Amino acid sequence: MNRRGQDDKHPSKDFTEVICRNIAPGHEKDYDDWLQRFMMSERQFPGYLGTTIIAPGTNSSSVRYIVNRFVDQASLNVWENSEEAIRLMDEVSKYSTRERVTGLETWFNLPNLKTVVAPPRWKMAIV
Repeated sequence: MNRRGQDDKHPSKDFTEVICRNIAPGHEKDYDDWLQRFMMSERQFPGYLGTTIIAPGTNSSSVRYIVNRFVDQASLNVWENSEEAIRLMDEVSKYSTRERVTGLETWFNLPNLKTVVAPPRWKMAIV
C-alpha cells in the first residue's frame, strides 16, 4: 500500500470529470430539482462511483461545480451518451450554462467570487 491507501500493484484508474454550471437568476430551484434527478439517474449506470457538488463562495453564488467519478472514461462516456443524460442536459441548458473545467479552479481564487477563509486554528481545536 502507498501513502494514499492504494495498492501499488493495482493503482486507481478512476476517471473524474468536473463540470461548471452557471445558474440563470431566478432558476435556482429549477436547478436544484434537476440536480436531484441527475444524480439519481447517473447512479443507475455501471461504473458510477460518486458525485460531489461544490458551491464556491456564498450561498448567493450562481456557480456550481459537479465532480463526477466513474471507474474509467468508457463508463463515463456510456452515461454521457445515454438518452437519459442527453435529455437531462438539454433540460438544464434552459436555465444554466455549462463549462467543462479541469478541477484545478477550486484550488485557486476565482475572479468575482468571494473566497471562504477557514476559521482560526484555535476555533477548529475547540470544535
